Amino acid sequence: MSSPSEGFDRIKPRESTRSVPRAGAPTSPRDPQGKRALFTSDVQPAAFGTATVECSSCGQTTTVTARQLVGLSVPSVHLPLLRRGHSSWLRCPACDRRTWVKLRIQL
Repeated sequence: MSSPSEGFDRIKPRESTRSVPRAGAPTSPRDPQGKRALFTSDVQPAAFGTATVECSSCGQTTTVTARQLVGLSVPSVHLPLLRRGHSSWLRCPACDRRTWVKLRIQL
């Protein structure tokens, strides 16, 4: 008859020096797009020739190209002297409703 330890010779012994990561410990530097990507507030600057549309209804900020902006703007109303902030009435690309939006064109 064999001894009880002979049957378990293929199982790796437990390492006592291995550390268990704590909750809230910083992520490893080899995880460039892991958890940190979910919680970053870094906003990439808009590319040249694009427009940023900030909707007053849904609160979403969307970056669109010049061609997409023309499609969203027909028909539209722009009242920059009468309305502060959200001064353009056009279709929002995020919620697809006609509403007051804030336009920022990157030149």
